[in-house]
Amino acid sequence: MVLQNSVLKTGFELVYKNDLFKCAFITQNEQYAPGKISCLKRHNKSDEIFVLIQGKAVLLTGEQTDGEYDATELQFGRSYCVTAGTWHYMAVSDDAKVFVVENADVSKENTDELNIEEQNIILAV
Repeated sequence: MVLQNSVLKTGFELVYKNDLFKCAFITQNEQYAPGKISCLKRHNKSDEIFVLIQGKAVLLTGEQTDGEYDATELQFGRSYCVTAGTWHYMAVSDDAKVFVVENADVSKENTDELNIEEQNIILAV
């Protein structure tokens, strides 16, 4: 078992990884900032689980084909699953901490990005 014991930084902080999955915390930084959304991501090989443990967070999900997205305000302690291939973005408050679980092999090579800047979507937390 590999467990990292470090001071939480901003952004995506890996705390555990083995051959099958990895766990991390998401905290506020430029990548997870509220406001105008410029890019969505999707992981082609992995579902992704989010659990809000502090602060506030909003999860945007949807399909590229229709350009319509659902914004879900995460509730404390409840788990949210974004299935493989689903476009998503998360905005978090300055004090937020979101626990994340995904496959260990999630990388830039199996993650797509979609520019949606022209759609003027704004997320507030």
